[in-house]
Amino acid sequence: MAHPGIVSAVTGHARSGALSYAWRLFHGAALDTVQDDPAVLSLRGRLLKDSARAAAGPEQQRLYREAGDTYARAGALDGSTYPLINAATLAFLAGDREAARTRATDVLTRAEDPQETPYYQAATRAEALLLLGRTDEAQVALAEAMARAPRAWEDHASTLRQFALILEEMGEDAGWLERLRPPRSLHFAGHMALAAESEALDRRIRAVLEQERVGFGFGALAAGADIVIAEALLEHGAELHLVLPAAPKAFRRASVEGFEGDWAKRFEAVIARAETVRSTREAADRPNALDIELAAEAAMGAAVMHARMLTSEAVQLLVLDDAGEAEVSGLIRAIWAQGGRRQHVLAAPRQARGRGEAASVQPAPRGAVLAALLAIVPERRVRPDADSGAALLARLVDLVAAGPAPLLPPLWSGEQLTLAFACPAEAAAAALRIVGALGEGARVGGHYAVVETGEDPFRGGSLLLGEAARRPASAAASAPPGAVHLTQDFAEALSASATNGLHLEYVGDLPSAAVGPAPGGAQAIGLFSLRASPSAAGA
Repeated sequence: MAHPGIVSAVTGHARSGALSYAWRLFHGAALDTVQDDPAVLSLRGRLLKDSARAAAGPEQQRLYREAGDTYARAGALDGSTYPLINAATLAFLAGDREAARTRATDVLTRAEDPQETPYYQAATRAEALLLLGRTDEAQVALAEAMARAPRAWEDHASTLRQFALILEEMGEDAGWLERLRPPRSLHFAGHMALAAESEALDRRIRAVLEQERVGFGFGALAAGADIVIAEALLEHGAELHLVLPAAPKAFRRASVEGFEGDWAKRFEAVIARAETVRSTREAADRPNALDIELAAEAAMGAAVMHARMLTSEAVQLLVLDDAGEAEVSGLIRAIWAQGGRRQHVLAAPRQARGRGEAASVQPAPRGAVLAALLAIVPERRVRPDADSGAALLARLVDLVAAGPAPLLPPLWSGEQLTLAFACPAEAAAAALRIVGALGEGARVGGHYAVVETGEDPFRGGSLLLGEAARRPASAAASAPPGAVHLTQDFAEALSASATNGLHLEYVGDLPSAAVGPAPGGAQAIGLFSLRASPSAAGA
């Protein structure tokens, strides 16, 4: 391949949701004249497919047809089945059943593609059979594919989305896909200092895991309900993903060691077996109420995003008592319910106040807030006719005023506008409203964090202080013009509540230099593009 660098760049911008900018790069590099490079042709097919997903009616069908033809040319050059099966499905979506049948038959006559994994070798055959209307055979072939790679959940999910789209276009029932879906994701939480562990509570927890066919768990690891549920998840054979409000050692000191019993030993045993361990605030020496709320929202969103990625479902398991309703666990329950998702709430009594209770949760320091931060950076280089600075600022003022009021007064530095909202959904709406109005005239970055506020001694008003306040600008710097990039914490908190009409896609990590130093080494910070969901689903 003679164009690896530009192909990678264009693909990255397309994944970020900056489709028009990706097309601009594609045309600017004269890739539309390239007819002998399968990778370039497949990229053009992908851009056309993405354009079709955002279109409707005859225009959508035209774009699907052109995308399919482009993939077909790529497949003819290197003989691989990936572009060929894409070409077949896109022809089907374009309404060209004859071309779809011809291409699907061509796929079936070829030997298994050695460039593909064993899973996709069988899944490609299953998709071709489905396009030919041989649904019973497609079911058998798809079951064989999944047997070849029983834990390749993301691959399974990609195929199931494709099959659901084809079956919908056929007008056929897709119910048989349900039994093939990956296991559910579970968010778990509960109060600390259980009065006494009981076999009855253990049985109820295990029953929920069995009933819901849970394969993945997301939560913290405090003494009490967290550890009990985490142990049950591991015994059940599920993957455990821990999201802590502080570095593990600091979290253990604050939320485990202060409770009587063998919780510390059990904490170490569980954390050693966890699939992943992430801290939302590495620098926190002792997590406070806001730190815990941030980690809880991130864990809830992580479960939701994981389930969405796997075309599965996220459910919640809480262990509460009456007092828990007024604490963080009650807030967690309300946020999950707001998203319309299913919950299991188990009642378990709390021990009398004592050493453990005194060590539980401390209040946030004065001036600290949990905020969804945005950095809007005008990108005047791509618009020679851009507004003057004063006119641009006036437009930004109007765009901000069109939605809910920010948590703090907006701050204009001369190069970027910084906004802070109490709610991630409000910040996300503002971000999309701004890029929708300014197009490629702005880049937007977002971060959700506990930040310190202070008085500006020079201009008056409030200031955002600390390293977390600089993260939105780093996220914005990574975004192509006209796109919104959110950090992982923001994307997860946004997903914890309802996200209808929004689309989030992982696009990479912030460079370590942008993340900054952290005790024990900086964690990579994932970045996600945010855009409105396309008006029509695509291949």
